[in-house]
Amino acid sequence: MEAKKMSKQRKLVKRYRRSDMIMHWTVAVGFILALLTGYAVFFAGTSTLLVNEVGYVIRLIHRIGGVLFVAAPVIYFIFSKKRFGFLRAFRWGKRDLGWLKSAPKHYFVGGGGMPPQQKYNTGQKMFYLFALVFGFLLVISGFILWFGWFSETTGLVMLFIHDVSAVLLTLFFFVHVYLVVFHPVERTSFNAMATGYMDKEYAEHHHELWYKEVEKQAGKGNDGDSYKKNA
Repeated sequence: MEAKKMSKQRKLVKRYRRSDMIMHWTVAVGFILALLTGYAVFFAGTSTLLVNEVGYVIRLIHRIGGVLFVAAPVIYFIFSKKRFGFLRAFRWGKRDLGWLKSAPKHYFVGGGGMPPQQKYNTGQKMFYLFALVFGFLLVISGFILWFGWFSETTGLVMLFIHDVSAVLLTLFFFVHVYLVVFHPVERTSFNAMATGYMDKEYAEHHHELWYKEVEKQAGKGNDGDSYKKNA
């Protein structure tokens, strides 16, 4: 009986701190709220939604979503020791080119070796870079439109930037959701962001360079919370 229980246990590696998870899920909730209400405004038209209570609620939820989308990373940046972690999105090398060449077969066909990766692979860095650039444009244009800091011409330009940024982020968002929730291999990443821990075998296979660093630090006794057993 004991042997059977042990066989069900798997080793987990600590990947995210609580502050990381809170920031991630707050941004996600904010984005989803802004996304759904934003498309309601886009398809129904601002003039239609300005004249009824439903429109007022939709626009209010849209702004609440926008505030959550902005506030979470700002607070994280102020208080977290890992505030400059976003810079990883700008660090690229030969392994990233190898990842890009191997990714189509790995993700959409199955199989195929992938170059050793750090804590965040090339695809994740691409997503972060995309989110940083177009998220920034979305936020700046959104606040300009919210507070009316524009002439008629500037308003049209800001609206165009806001809508294009929203559409592009939506496309990347659905790819992100597919990979972490529905992809049969990659959805382990969702568990990591939900619990803070990642399966050891997955970490070793998909983030080999980072996993070796975790092992090295655990061997030195610098991070006693790096591993745990899960039945």
